[in-house]
Amino acid sequence: MTKSNIKIFILFSFVTTFLNASPIVDIETVRQSGEIGKFRNLEFSLASSRGNEDRDDFDIGIALVNNSSSIEKLLVFERSERTKDDVVEDEATFFHTRLLWQSDKKYDFEAYLQSSENPFQSYKRRDLFGLGVRFSELKNIILSLSFLHENEESLLGDEKSTDRASLYINRNISFENDSFLSGSMFFQPSLKDFSDDYKYSISLSYNIPVSENFLIKFKISESFDNDPPDLAEKSDQSFSSSFIYSF
Repeated sequence: MTKSNIKIFILFSFVTTFLNASPIVDIETVRQSGEIGKFRNLEFSLASSRGNEDRDDFDIGIALVNNSSSIEKLLVFERSERTKDDVVEDEATFFHTRLLWQSDKKYDFEAYLQSSENPFQSYKRRDLFGLGVRFSELKNIILSLSFLHENEESLLGDEKSTDRASLYINRNISFENDSFLSGSMFFQPSLKDFSDDYKYSISLSYNIPVSENFLIKFKISESFDNDPPDLAEKSDQSFSSSFIYSF
């Protein structure tokens, strides 16, 4: 069934321990895989405080999807900013584009390109390009395997180039009240230094539909880099509760 629609998601973050542009995009939340048509998603997040400090943190993103029976196209752009007393303290940008070619086999081929300037995660810039396969006939889970080339520049200007394998797993668990759990995991070890240079990202969200257009979302996530750039910690955790409206 062919569909063409527009969905606008306005997201207000009630509790956020960290506001950052994601180092790895959770593609399953926006790609509309298996649905044919054009989809546009707009997301806005805002956290503010007043009193001893006037602080505003915001994140705005747009996702464009164009799916046919043979190819799926995805483009995501995000921008984040932190301000204190009307002075910008930090900025971050994130760009991700992905193509998936559907086949008559048990897997599909995909390619992706990603670029981020993200001091929130303690690196200046990270660019990567990857090729891989996404298994299409697995029950209950989504699994993809790929190889990527990564170029990273730290805040102090040190540059690093790494070839990595990438494993991605996603699973949703639905409940009788239409709420559902969504969990995803990335694991990206270096091909040359598998045991000492690896990254992983884990997220778990509980989603509660209030109506056809309203959704409450609670999410916890962790990103880990065993060989982080200078000035960076290995582990970064976040928790957020969100209200999403679509129309």
